[in-house]
Amino acid sequence: MVASSEISQAELRTKHEDGMSISEIALYAKKSYAATSKALLSSGLTLRSKEEGTRLYIKRHPEWSSRFVKYHIDKSAAVTDDKIALLAMIITEGYVDRTSVGFTNSQESLHSEFKKLMSDVYGSVRVGKSGILSRVSSTEIAEDMRGMMSGKSFNDSIFRSLLKSEQIAARVLRIVANTEGSMLVSIKRAPRNYTVEPRLVLANTNVRFGKQISTLLAIFSIDSRLSGDGVIVNRKEDVRRFIRAIGFSPGVQVVRKKAGLSSWYGKEKYLLSKLTLRVYAEQEKARASGVRGCFVSCKTRADVMAKLTKWYDEISGGER
Repeated sequence: MVASSEISQAELRTKHEDGMSISEIALYAKKSYAATSKALLSSGLTLRSKEEGTRLYIKRHPEWSSRFVKYHIDKSAAVTDDKIALLAMIITEGYVDRTSVGFTNSQESLHSEFKKLMSDVYGSVRVGKSGILSRVSSTEIAEDMRGMMSGKSFNDSIFRSLLKSEQIAARVLRIVANTEGSMLVSIKRAPRNYTVEPRLVLANTNVRFGKQISTLLAIFSIDSRLSGDGVIVNRKEDVRRFIRAIGFSPGVQVVRKKAGLSSWYGKEKYLLSKLTLRVYAEQEKARASGVRGCFVSCKTRADVMAKLTKWYDEISGGER
């Protein structure tokens, strides 16, 4: 600090050009803010804009900007299983933009999972919810999540980590099943009657992510194929392996309809997977006794649906 009489107008101008703010120069020269500003203007200087002044101040005082960071990210920390699980939710039914991360779904249990993972990974994070959207406003978290993605898929480093652990691979596949998966128990016309054809669909139109899903399924010896609808698993033994090794979380429901219709709308995916195992078991039991199948007496779709509904209700009653 120096006496104000020792500060020339030229020196005031030089300090401003070197990046000092008017407030800093006023403090240095023991002048009021108004007197300092007037002296600078009298020297012919064009004062900086507020944005330019802020930028220069942060450059000279980098610690100042940290006061405005909502969530501090430890970029040196190892990527945890929870972080990869959170990333899976964002890739399937979420988004990342420059300033926020969000998850869109109509089921409360999945929103609760998203919120819990956010807290587990980033600490005390405020997750706002409006309708079917849960959202975190944070440039830092958005940048962190985006750095682990390649478009709407895992980047190479994260995917290599997935391939090393069956536990996290199964967890990611269950998230995909809960958010974008369907356990289809479809009624089909057979030559002499109606029958049932179960299959699993992990719906996703991103080819790169679809290939990643298929690779993860192969860890569990589950064969699959890519189609325009996503990843399809339809061989009986592969569907069985999926249900037993990965499966769906209880409570997650069928929420999509095809052409406005769905025989299983509102039913639980978890219970439909149990129904699929029941269908396989009943078919095998019928054939072992010399009958063509357990639906041999079903002459209409309604007959098949009535039998399936009865089994679903029995399974549902046993589960609750």
